[in-house]
Amino acid sequence: MNWKRLISFGRNKENEFKMDQSGISQEVLTIVKGNTNGRLLPFYKKDMYTEKSAEVAGICVEVKPEEADQLVLTLREELEPVNYLAFICDSDREKIGIIPGSEQFDILKLQQTNGDNYDISNERVISKLKEWNRSYPFIIIGADYDWVEANFEVFPEGDDLKEFVKKIYKFCPDIVEQGSGSINGLIEEMRETRKLYLWWD
Repeated sequence: MNWKRLISFGRNKENEFKMDQSGISQEVLTIVKGNTNGRLLPFYKKDMYTEKSAEVAGICVEVKPEEADQLVLTLREELEPVNYLAFICDSDREKIGIIPGSEQFDILKLQQTNGDNYDISNERVISKLKEWNRSYPFIIIGADYDWVEANFEVFPEGDDLKEFVKKIYKFCPDIVEQGSGSINGLIEEMRETRKLYLWWD
């Protein structure tokens, strides 16, 4: 499926955009600026299924890809008391989005994460990840319309991991067929990274 990029960071609007137009509180901006010197930009959300104009949904900050994981975790902890969420919001890991929200699955709803080419809706993605999260809690650290990444807080071991990987493959075939190449390959990847990663081509 030939998807165009559906989340825009408004490059043609940056010069006229002021942070006070984002609706983000000064407290949140202070937390973000206290943790990174990256350039702050508006974070735009476009509805995949309508012709509505893109809307400002929060802010994003430019980061070095190698620093993205740790910065997200730091920001998540500091932003939680003021009901904001931070997450990697592009596949190059060069931007972190900051949006209002108190529940991590709000990220998937905003990003409209789906496997539409497998008839897997955003609602199904959220429902399935909530189900898995009850068994093996994780922290969602990144998402866009066709992928989601999470760090396990409780990692499945032994036979539980093997059974879980089979469920992942059934729900997201591309992660094996265009990624690890085999169930055993995915098991080894997950043991090494301690991450849950789903991606639909």
